[in-house]
Amino acid sequence: MRRCTFLIVPLVFLTPPALDARQFGENSSIVVRGNYITSSKLFFNPDAATSDLRSQYITVDDMLGAGVEVRWRVPDANVLLTFSADYVSKARDENQLLAIGGALRRLPVTEGVLFIPMELGINTYVPLGSEDLKLTMGGGFGVYYAIRMLTVAGVGIRVANTPIGYGIHVGTGFEYRLSTFFALRMEMKFRDPEIMNETSFNQESTDYNGSVIVFPQNPFRTKIQVDGLSLSLGLMMEVF
Repeated sequence: MRRCTFLIVPLVFLTPPALDARQFGENSSIVVRGNYITSSKLFFNPDAATSDLRSQYITVDDMLGAGVEVRWRVPDANVLLTFSADYVSKARDENQLLAIGGALRRLPVTEGVLFIPMELGINTYVPLGSEDLKLTMGGGFGVYYAIRMLTVAGVGIRVANTPIGYGIHVGTGFEYRLSTFFALRMEMKFRDPEIMNETSFNQESTDYNGSVIVFPQNPFRTKIQVDGLSLSLGLMMEVF
């Protein structure tokens, strides 16, 4: 992590219903959740000779998706081992002025990011003095797959490399028991992976508004950095 992050946790006053005496949080569980990532960056010249060119990027904000997490409670320990996989993406449509085929044209462009994080983690429960509201903290290691999504005048791109990166994550979460086996789980997670993409247009030309547009066929490289705050909300079910 290349930055310091300050977490502000709001105080929530809850009056839970009367539930059985079964100790909540002492079993392994599965979480199905929705995800929101605040921002990511697309760098268009990651191999440029100057730092000014290498630092040029656009942001892709408000990425949405879903995922699942398996949580295994270590027997006789206040430790949870987790494995999670998520699918998050965002694309936007706009008309851009592009120099393609030796001419400057305003063309419809769809551009965005598809991000698939797969993470192993170690978490622990932090005592709050409540059997129905619990706090977890932890971190771990992740494998991250990300691709640039791009379509220009109806012509898309194909990925020429294996766009995978590696990194660490840290996070904190809240669990609020709804019943004997079910709970709401909210989580904040911080990560900063960088993934290199090598892509090329998947066809040589297309007809757009009566004129032929010729696309370059040489591969071009893009760096994707997913550095935004990740928020999730899901349903947790204790299984054994």
